Amino acid sequence: MNKLIFWLGLFLIIFFSCEKENIDTEIDITLNDWKVIKIKKQGELSYLNAAESYIFEFINDTTFTFNLDVNSCGGQYKIISKGSIELGDTYCTEICCDSDFAEDLRQLIPQMTRYYEKGNELIFKGQGEIILGKF
Repeated sequence: MNKLIFWLGLFLIIFFSCEKENIDTEIDITLNDWKVIKIKKQGELSYLNAAESYIFEFINDTTFTFNLDVNSCGGQYKIISKGSIELGDTYCTEICCDSDFAEDLRQLIPQMTRYYEKGNELIFKGQGEIILGKF
């Protein structure tokens, strides 16, 4: 009986001590410019931090732009429903060489299918993850 009470008490302590994430799927992503903080490729355990300043701008309800190390890029997007997004393939100038991180970022974008705001971060998830902060 004492073991049952112990395990029940432990369960209740753990359950009620966990703070739920405060996420918002009703965010208007066009109200801010967003700076890439970090990315995580599918199958990777750790994030890669952005060493440069990569800025996203969602211009209207269909178009976004972003910069890489050297090149400027853009694409089309569509909000499917609250928290669900379709980011199309990107197009970029071809001035010179971008870093491996920038190329990974560019390849991740069309793989994102969900988004939400958590604090000052805009988080995209899908086959990987892109975390942006308000700029």
